[in-house]
Amino acid sequence: ARRMPGDQYLSAEAARDMVLRATVPATPTDPSTSSPTDPSFDPSTPVAFRHDPRLQWPSLQYYTREQVESFYRRVAHPVCLLTAEDGWPVDARAEEAVREVLRPDCAERLKGSHHFHADPDTVGEVVERVRKFLGEWGL
Repeated sequence: ARRMPGDQYLSAEAARDMVLRATVPATPTDPSTSSPTDPSFDPSTPVAFRHDPRLQWPSLQYYTREQVESFYRRVAHPVCLLTAEDGWPVDARAEEAVREVLRPDCAERLKGSHHFHADPDTVGEVVERVRKFLGEWGL
């Protein structure tokens, strides 16, 4: 997590969970062989990261600020915008522009970092705020 911009951090538990979800046995195995998320998985088994390499390709389409704001203005559903105190660094002007254009029904800054929804120390507050928001809107 030290490579992340700003003051972000990641708990060991959240990092472990992300790595486990993103790995598969490195060699083809018997379908009955457990995955890295299975408690019976042999930790000496080599693993490989699984991801779609296309995610590293340059984007096929880029949007101007005006185009993005146009998308935001057309959102016709309740919006809950939760950000983390130590999340991905966003300049104040850009954050204010998002709030002005998107007009979230709920906008709160909670304790935590970029993955505050996955960190055991902060996930409870995120879940409770989302539950409250959904209840307020009858969703």
